[in-house]
Amino acid sequence: MRHTAIRRTPVTVTKYFDEVVQRLACEGVDVSQIVLELSPVHPMQGELVTDRGPVLRWHEDLGWSNGSKSASPVAHPTEVAGLLEHL
Repeated sequence: MRHTAIRRTPVTVTKYFDEVVQRLACEGVDVSQIVLELSPVHPMQGELVTDRGPVLRWHEDLGWSNGSKSASPVAHPTEVAGLLEHL
């Protein structure tokens, strides 16, 4: 996985997650839970739980993961949605 040196703000991370959730909704996937850890000291992280059960995890430095496949921390929302196809 690729590491990034870019530090994001809580606002940009929240907007990015909103875009990902919107993309998932367009593909018929409902997100039942969103958990964001927006610490100013540690790398930010998040998790999306879908109505189908799969969980997508995001780490500011490591990117997205569905447990077996991954995508970059700044992956396009369509690429993130594609991670659910691999479950």
